Amino acid sequence: MKFSEELNRYIEIIGCSASDLAKEAGVSPAAISRYQSGKREPELGSEYIDKIADALMSLAKKNGISIQRTEIFNNFEEGIISEKNKYDFEDFIANFNLLQSSLNMSNVSMGKALGYDASYISRIKKAERKPLDIDDFVERITDYVVTNYNTSDKRNTIAGIFECKVEELAPEERYRAKLKSWLLERHTDYNKIIRDFLGKLNDFSIDDYLGEDLSKIKIPTTPIILRNGKNYYGVEGRKASEKDFIKITLLSKSDEPIFFYNDLPMTKAAEDEEFKNGYIVAMSMLLKKGLHLNMVHNIDRPMEEMILGMESWFPMYMSGAISPYYFSKKPSDMFCTSHMTSGSVALSGECISSNQERGKFYLTTKKEELPYYKAKSKYMLKKAKPLMVIYTVEKEEEFQEFLKKEDKGDLKEVSNEHFKNMDFIICRKWVAINKLLSPKIHFVIYNEKLRNAIRTYLLG
Repeated sequence: MKFSEELNRYIEIIGCSASDLAKEAGVSPAAISRYQSGKREPELGSEYIDKIADALMSLAKKNGISIQRTEIFNNFEEGIISEKNKYDFEDFIANFNLLQSSLNMSNVSMGKALGYDASYISRIKKAERKPLDIDDFVERITDYVVTNYNTSDKRNTIAGIFECKVEELAPEERYRAKLKSWLLERHTDYNKIIRDFLGKLNDFSIDDYLGEDLSKIKIPTTPIILRNGKNYYGVEGRKASEKDFIKITLLSKSDEPIFFYNDLPMTKAAEDEEFKNGYIVAMSMLLKKGLHLNMVHNIDRPMEEMILGMESWFPMYMSGAISPYYFSKKPSDMFCTSHMTSGSVALSGECISSNQERGKFYLTTKKEELPYYKAKSKYMLKKAKPLMVIYTVEKEEEFQEFLKKEDKGDLKEVSNEHFKNMDFIICRKWVAINKLLSPKIHFVIYNEKLRNAIRTYLLG
């Protein structure tokens, strides 16, 4: 039965009113009314299911009626799933493949646990077979994952896939419900995002990017006088502050490495073509000056946002002038932050997560203030993890030595007809993207979220 039918059935059995239930559950009467009519359904794993199930149990007890909470919860869950089973099988396969690759589950061990032959699992993954009872198949997958992949690191991986907080995977009932719901729903097309990303990387040419010989690019000499700190506000202020930061850095005599961290949303800035083109010129100038950049990426965001941010740094990646890092967890959920330092200037700011216009950014060249911001950069870099290691053509021997140290049985060389200028090496702990021309370079990606998405796209 549907969720609405189960809810009405329990209200009738217990002999309570909708208003009694709403009061006991701490839910508005309007919400209960919508649930009863079938106009709305709570999401699987939602706290509303827990609240209503607990309220029904409490009311049943007051009326001397014996009902098990597990029975109520399971019937509600099955009612919601029955509606969600109007799914697209291709969506389910995409989700199943992503889950399996992210958790490194073998067909053999999973098939044995699920009661299926490994070859049958393989055919389902390739969409060559369809389970006769999808509800039963999803139930078995859920049991297997919850039982065997319940450590903190695996839950962190699953939270990353679900794009939720790891705390939302507790208690176990909610964890199971979220997993069942996720397997049957349509999500972001990760394959398209990764395909587009790799396509741009494949087609990127450092020579085309520069447009002319690097030696012909002129670094401006007109100084920017900033005797005191300066404040900037909103999205436009953010862009202006970053431009001024780069200008001051370029005009400085310092050759200290630059530190960048920015978890501000990329979409607004990316829509401004003039700003994007200005960034291209600025990156070219930084390349010419020979400054090294320690860049901490924010990957605790939707895949499309993360990839969009990385694409803007292609030129620095290709030059080998950047060391990319990431934080396992975004420092703050309430605010988006920006922190940049170089030898002569610091830029630090934030905006409210839900409103980019409510942001403030502070730029300073004050000698008494710079040590604080540089110390903050040093601390942040210490807490970050390597996103990838980049081997330029000058480090080809170093890359080959790296490969020699790896277990050859764990390496899988892959090519893809869509990318004529690249091939790949898939390993359990990393994925290597080997760009063959313009320029020749190797990216060894360690971040679990990104490498799993690439592995899933390449291997299916």
